[in-house]
Formats: sequence, C-alpha cells, structure tokens
Amino acid sequence: MSNYHFERWLYKTVFGFFLIAGGIFCMYYFLSHFMRKDWLLYGLICSAGIGIGVYLLSSAAVNKVKSDMIKKQKVKQQSG
Repeated sequence: MSNYHFERWLYKTVFGFFLIAGGIFCMYYFLSHFMRKDWLLYGLICSAGIGIGVYLLSSAAVNKVKSDMIKKQKVKQQSG
C-alpha cells in the first residue's frame, strides 16, 4: 500500500514549482509586452499564480513531514 501523503507531496511540489515559475515568467512577459492601462489585471494574475504556488509548496512540506512520520512509525512497529 502506497503512502497517500507521499503522493500528495510529490504532486503539490511539482505544481507549486510550476505555478511559481509560471507566475514569474508571466510577470516578465507582461511587463515587457503589455504595458497598458489594465496592468493591474496582469499583476493580479501573476501574484495569484505565485501565491497559489507558495501555498502548494507549504502544503507539500506538511505532507512530506506526515509521510516521514508514517514511515518512521512503520519501521518502529516492524522492529519492535
């Protein structure tokens, strides 16, 4: 049986890094190509991507700790 928290950690880490990288890429792209009146909308899109990415990475860290605790508990039960 696989560890559910380990799988969630992997997915959230990958998606978090992609969202942060995508948000930063969009920020540079929008700043260089779309300097218009609606720059605020583009700024909100970029900050939302980065913010969601940071949230996913912090949530992934919690899932990683839970996964490690489950592994440690299984090893302890098998040896003792």
